[in-house]
Amino acid sequence: MTMRIEGMMVLHYGLDYLPYAIKSVYDHVDRFHVVYSPHPSHGSRTNTPPPETRSELHAAAMSAGPKVVWHDVDAFWEEGQHRDYARSLCKGDLVLVVDADEVWDGAVLEDLLRFAYDGAQWETRVTCKTPWRSFSWLCEDPMQPARVYKPGGTGYAAYPMDRGWFWHFGYAVRTEIMAYKWLIHGHRVELMPNWFEEKWEPWPPVDDVHPTCRDNTWDPVPFDKERLPALMRGHPFWDMEPIT
Repeated sequence: MTMRIEGMMVLHYGLDYLPYAIKSVYDHVDRFHVVYSPHPSHGSRTNTPPPETRSELHAAAMSAGPKVVWHDVDAFWEEGQHRDYARSLCKGDLVLVVDADEVWDGAVLEDLLRFAYDGAQWETRVTCKTPWRSFSWLCEDPMQPARVYKPGGTGYAAYPMDRGWFWHFGYAVRTEIMAYKWLIHGHRVELMPNWFEEKWEPWPPVDDVHPTCRDNTWDPVPFDKERLPALMRGHPFWDMEPIT
């Protein structure tokens, strides 16, 4: 049986990885919904304007191809509401969730979608790996966010870690972007004191760099960037150590 898969992304900022994120999944979806909000829906508010314009984000998203459908919304201040609305737009057998800073390997994604389709669960949770301030340092991430939904399913499943993961580039960003991220972050009140000075700024990286968790949740280790998906080799940050 042929699966119908629709992808979704909630978007407020994230230009540096946006086209890479969509292109990494483009061939695996029938349609991809980008639901843009001009104000943050991450849980915290700020008077600081976003670092990128709607026009810049729109052009980057639509460059992926005609499967991309752009939606403007100005109704949601909470991330859950924003995501629920985006998911309601998706029709078909599976809904694939992609954030603007997430990139997939095609073979892993194909295997994941078959895993979710063959199962009976409502959501499938997936491990990610997080490059740290460059493409040559990596944090192993124990968390498993939901990235596939199956309408009509119940409960959840965890995609086996030994079968693959997605790449989370949310901490391989410019300092300007990281500063804005924490102005609007839903966990802003949990940000460790002096995190920027003690954990973000040092280079080479120090240990225990997670912004809200301790006990060595994230310890950056050297990484062979050639293992990243091939489309990342053309990224402007490829040779930056660190990304500034």
